[in-house]
Amino acid sequence: MSRTTFYRKIKSLSSLSPKELVDITRLKKAARLIAENDHSFAEISRMVGYSSQSLFSRNFQKYFKLSPMEYQNSL
Repeated sequence: MSRTTFYRKIKSLSSLSPKELVDITRLKKAARLIAENDHSFAEISRMVGYSSQSLFSRNFQKYFKLSPMEYQNSL
């Protein structure tokens, strides 16, 4: 399957780009890990595949409208 075909299929099924779909999946897993409260934010960001904790925090806040710390405090 070509890259273009893959992109079109993912876009038609989910109305998201493949990158957005992967990011949302990572962030949902991070939210579950934050709820467990067993790991630090740096560990969680590495566990879900972010090499930079600041990028993780920025994306988390963009998706959930809360910083990871605010999310943890709201539980």
